[in-house]
Amino acid sequence: MFVKKEISVYDFVRAISHTVDLASEALSGHHKKTAYIACSIALEMKMRTKDVQDIVLAAMLHDIGAFSLAEKTKIQSFGFHENEHDRHAELGYKLIKGFAPLSVPAKLIRFHHTIYDASRRDVPLGSYIIHLADRVAVLIDEKREILEQADEIFSKIDEKRNIFLPDAYDALRVLSRFEYFWIDVISPDIDFLIDKMIWVNREIIDTDMLAIFAQVLARVIDFRSRFTSTHSSGVAAAAREIAALSGFTERECKMVETAGFVHDLGKLAVPNEILEKNGGLTIKELNCIKKHTYYTYSILSRINGLDLIPAWAAFHHERLDGKGYPFHIPGTELSTLARIMAVADVITALTEDRPYRQGMDGEATSKTLRSMAETGKLDKKIVETALRYFDQINQARARAQKKARREYEAFHSNGV
Repeated sequence: MFVKKEISVYDFVRAISHTVDLASEALSGHHKKTAYIACSIALEMKMRTKDVQDIVLAAMLHDIGAFSLAEKTKIQSFGFHENEHDRHAELGYKLIKGFAPLSVPAKLIRFHHTIYDASRRDVPLGSYIIHLADRVAVLIDEKREILEQADEIFSKIDEKRNIFLPDAYDALRVLSRFEYFWIDVISPDIDFLIDKMIWVNREIIDTDMLAIFAQVLARVIDFRSRFTSTHSSGVAAAAREIAALSGFTERECKMVETAGFVHDLGKLAVPNEILEKNGGLTIKELNCIKKHTYYTYSILSRINGLDLIPAWAAFHHERLDGKGYPFHIPGTELSTLARIMAVADVITALTEDRPYRQGMDGEATSKTLRSMAETGKLDKKIVETALRYFDQINQARARAQKKARREYEAFHSNGV
């Protein structure tokens, strides 16, 4: 069923970067603007190609550790107080440092709000470059003509030049004289422009490495809230177990597990305040939540080599009667593994604690699953398998979520 394909880490990073910026209008492509500016500065400084590539990857993800909308908004202000901003930088570092192709970018993210200090040997030059690029990006007013504000932006940077890497400041001073630089920063073709400037490091991973990366992404998705901190791990484990019990091959089971880890990737575009709300959601908030599966599909579909993973991951709220969301796909067009993912998501969602309720016990969960199967929401055969082996599936889910809970607690330990 599957052909082993190569997958680009950069394409993944770029898609995630785009989604993170969807969480707030204030962000409006902030990560890509920062990446373009940082790349331009690094090239002007004549840095090595590999170093520039790592800077671009880091800049694309530099604020990924900012979980709440309030925090995202705060770090968009033009302030230079390192202690106010280093929490999200440290969390961003911890989120991605375990994935080898992003280990260097992770270090750059860790120090990207650090004020320049010539005596510090622990801060990479790339971090200082991203710091400057980030501050330029936050000064851009999307509502104003860019060339009218270019001199004003550089003047504000110039006033604070002592806190920036001198070579980076000098490079920006040169670049700021050129109209194209400022026009490029706000261009809708900014992805193309970055690619044109430098062949960005498309480090290739195979499907085995993809499974590891998917677990890293599950942390990025889930560790924003204690209520979602283990959800993707639970869905992945349940989906794998049901697939195995349904007769799928080990490779197919591994791929659907990978899809489970990233099934809620689109929730990166949902403000944390909604995910953690203690009580019912308003219509506006519910509609925001409903967008997450659309974004999951949109993100994953941008990445070559994922085969059917985008569909398995994103269709978990579709229903056999065609009344699911966001695509209203009828059951005749939903693959068996997409149906398995839907059942795994329901099992995990029902059995885990949420801000507004405690998790259900086995009896209540089974009753809900039967009802959803009888009313044409979930696949009857898959639900029958899930109920027949419920204890086995639930134990696999519980083990995975217990492990994820330990990782979550360690992640947020040490006062970070």
